[in-house]
Amino acid sequence: MRGLSYLLIEYKIGDRVCFDIDPSKIRTAPHRRYHGLTGVIIGKRGRAYVIETKLGDKRKVVITTPDHIKPLSTTT
Repeated sequence: MRGLSYLLIEYKIGDRVCFDIDPSKIRTAPHRRYHGLTGVIIGKRGRAYVIETKLGDKRKVVITTPDHIKPLSTTT
């Protein structure tokens, strides 16, 4: 089980995130093909986030809750 800190992260439009599906919250989980992919937050709907990602040659839009995303760590 994840810690509470994942739910306390506030994401902004333009933030890069990684899909990390939490199996204990299946109802709001994106399809398993998105697990491990990265995307950019383009909006918010209620408490869910709208994330644009690239799948193959296409751009896909996924709507999911913060339970299934984590911030992309940038090493500089």
